[in-house]
Amino acid sequence: MRILKWFISLIALINGSASLQAQEIPEVIWDQVESYVQNLEDEQIDLTMLYDELEILFDSQLDINRASYEDLQELRLLTEVQINGMLDHRAAYGDFLQVEELLTIPSFSVEDVILVRYFMKVADKNKLPISVPRMFAESRHEVFLKWGQTLEDKAGYKANDDDGPAYLGDKNKLFLRLRSNYENKLRYGFTIEKDEGEQLISDTIYRGLDYVTAHLYLKDYSTLLKDFAVGDYSISMGQGLIVHSGFGAGKSVTVGDIKKGGRNIRPYNSVTENGYHRGLAATLRPYNNVELTLMGSSVNRDGNLRIDTLNNDTPDLFFSSLQTSGTHRTLAEKEDKDIVSMTTLGGILKYTDHRFSVALNHLYNRLDQPIIRADAAYNLFRFNGSTLSNTSIDYSYRIKNLHMFGESARDSGGGMAHMLGALVGLNRRMSLSMHYRNYGKDYNALTPSAFGEGSLVNNEKGFFMGMELRINRNWNLRCYADVWQHPWLRSRVANPSDGKEYLARLDYYVRRKVSAYVQYFYEQKYENETYDDPVLSLSRGSKLTVGQLQTRHKIRIQFNNIISRDLELRNRVEYSRFDDINGTSDGYMLYQDVIYKPFASPLSLTARFALFDTDNNDSRIYAFENNILYEFGIPSYSGRGYRYYINLRRKFGKHLTAELRWAKTYKNRGNNGSGREMIDEDTRTDVKAQLKFAF
Repeated sequence: MRILKWFISLIALINGSASLQAQEIPEVIWDQVESYVQNLEDEQIDLTMLYDELEILFDSQLDINRASYEDLQELRLLTEVQINGMLDHRAAYGDFLQVEELLTIPSFSVEDVILVRYFMKVADKNKLPISVPRMFAESRHEVFLKWGQTLEDKAGYKANDDDGPAYLGDKNKLFLRLRSNYENKLRYGFTIEKDEGEQLISDTIYRGLDYVTAHLYLKDYSTLLKDFAVGDYSISMGQGLIVHSGFGAGKSVTVGDIKKGGRNIRPYNSVTENGYHRGLAATLRPYNNVELTLMGSSVNRDGNLRIDTLNNDTPDLFFSSLQTSGTHRTLAEKEDKDIVSMTTLGGILKYTDHRFSVALNHLYNRLDQPIIRADAAYNLFRFNGSTLSNTSIDYSYRIKNLHMFGESARDSGGGMAHMLGALVGLNRRMSLSMHYRNYGKDYNALTPSAFGEGSLVNNEKGFFMGMELRINRNWNLRCYADVWQHPWLRSRVANPSDGKEYLARLDYYVRRKVSAYVQYFYEQKYENETYDDPVLSLSRGSKLTVGQLQTRHKIRIQFNNIISRDLELRNRVEYSRFDDINGTSDGYMLYQDVIYKPFASPLSLTARFALFDTDNNDSRIYAFENNILYEFGIPSYSGRGYRYYINLRRKFGKHLTAELRWAKTYKNRGNNGSGREMIDEDTRTDVKAQLKFAF
């Protein structure tokens, strides 16, 4: 099952549903998110768009008889085999009379149908469409106000002997958001955010609010107009060799989640400040089986702007890379803000029938200043210049329990990238997933997001294979293996290299009582090590940099015990081992979670106490944390110490929800941050508060 299944219990609580409780779900969302994003090594993961889609679908259920293949993919509750089964059943027997009719499809169990019922319904076929003005008038609105800060002073807030603090703003993190929705047909809103250390109203270089995003999105308005977006939006093409937005389709314990999908256009309301397009986009259906998507965008991006005074009397401007952090706390960071203007034009022409689809994708990007990358060997085949175009063909074919898909792309410089995948349902209990990728070392795209080990979608060949076996109602086995090669150098590896990764997980589940699992993860790959070399010291220096083998083992045991309707306890023990030429480092972590959500009470809480002991940062351990609504964290546990947090949520009638979070980390060994984020104390205390108004 895909990742959004594990969101169901959380969404039910948000919406005040008494009929769907957390104890009805075999596992919880953070199991899935951890395995997918832990390699990103990002302590704050923005899942706003993912969460937003789920809550809207919970409020405005999909019509099971009108839901398209893309709609079912975006739901991410179903496997490809189940989606194919639904579409085949609908084509052969006509409309579903009720959702429970899914039980006649072999790939659906009773538990599957129970979950589906919270997001899908049989709608009234005779309901007439309404006008856009009426949609605006009858929309549901939500306003979010959020504040947060770290109580201890970081190095960036402290003045040094020669100058004042590096951070220009205060410690407060502020957030304002309006979200409006009419039955998932019309969506509009805006988001304003100020990060810690940033100025609320800038008075230098870039004046005004630091980050503002706004969108308007219309969906399935008529047989001709499928999607329309104005303002900020995200675009997806094929399997991400050119561009893709959204969460999922990566290596995780959800071993069948290897195919990207969903609608080409989505509204954008994330706080990721460099992940959107700004302008107009639309998907048209001139014929039943043909779709045409057109988009245009002009947006400013952060970049490292530099001046070249060597070649001409007049300095030439260029930048070395696009920035993605979105932070503008220091004078240098503010100088990089919105320094590059990017114009993007694109289109998708797609043909779809019952079993087959093929699409031609094209994206053109123009920068007002050229990218000129650092003069390093690993950049030899990377894109330099101000214009880049990408063209691809993506396709899929399904028959019974076999689903095949793929994409081939070419950039304007002649670089090529290919991928091919297959999802196979062998029977009701067992399924396989396979993925082959061959991304050329000279293939370049500005914003790709495809399946693989690296994020650049180039210089990589690999093969992935996963298996899920439902042994019986209580036991489930999932495992995968991924092997890859990098034919050319990379930024952190000074020679061609390879790697491999394995994961196996065995789950045990007794409905409404107990769930537990044991998981083993192994990874082997290369990274640079620098040595003193006595031979080199006689001529051109004493340092030698060579890619050296590194291995990582992780063993995790988790036990969830549902004490009562209101109380659940979760326990985890995890061990991490890291080996390289310098030796071995070990790490241990254990935690106790308490989830208390009284059935008839407006007050609920989640809390954790964790102990950790790691030799160094190499053996660090990541653990997913619940946070206030629309925000999640995956902090790394390194050094020695303890961490605890408590989240409180209180509903005041139907219209107001208040939340408060207190999180504290104590370390008696290991650094408490780094660089300007360093805290010269043993503790770090994070406080957040949020109000949600619904009307």
